[in-house]
Amino acid sequence: MGDQVLERHIVQARGHARLILPWVRELLDEASLGFTDLDALVVSRGPGSFTSLRIGLGIVQGISLAHDLPVHAVSSLEALAADTDELRQSSRLLALLDARMGEVYAAWYQGSFDRRQRIGEEALLAPDRLEIPDGETWQVTGPGARAYRDILVRHLGDRLEFVAEESWPRATALLALAGSVEAVPAYELEPAYLRDQVTG
Repeated sequence: MGDQVLERHIVQARGHARLILPWVRELLDEASLGFTDLDALVVSRGPGSFTSLRIGLGIVQGISLAHDLPVHAVSSLEALAADTDELRQSSRLLALLDARMGEVYAAWYQGSFDRRQRIGEEALLAPDRLEIPDGETWQVTGPGARAYRDILVRHLGDRLEFVAEESWPRATALLALAGSVEAVPAYELEPAYLRDQVTG
């Protein structure tokens, strides 16, 4: 279908397992494609909740093994950053996902018009333990920013600029980032939970 991108997107607490396979079939039918027409798959490797990652990775592994397709495993935080700042106009961006239990999944990114680079490791921590990499103002995005806005304002004050708090790591962003991640066979896929106690 050339450069056309088809997507299904919904934000809800549950329902992944019920929706994902019908959506896969709908999208393939809409594009007049079968699994044998695909070159590769892309999936979010996390960080994220144990249950959501287990469902997504499990389904992708099954499709990959059944049809001998390699998989590009993309960071959900990098996908969030890409969805927020598609044109890479933000030079300093903090991507936050709500990890529940009073914590966030966090990653800091510096960027320019041609590339975005993560600073340090992806982290799981309380929002009041975040430390800004330098003294400049950073844009902060994602559902973690929305959930813990008051704490972040008290902790980091005017060093944060809140943008696109409704952004999520969408499939279109994963697809855009797929080429930057080397594809692996299904059996090499590894989730990034970050939390030792992996409960959904």
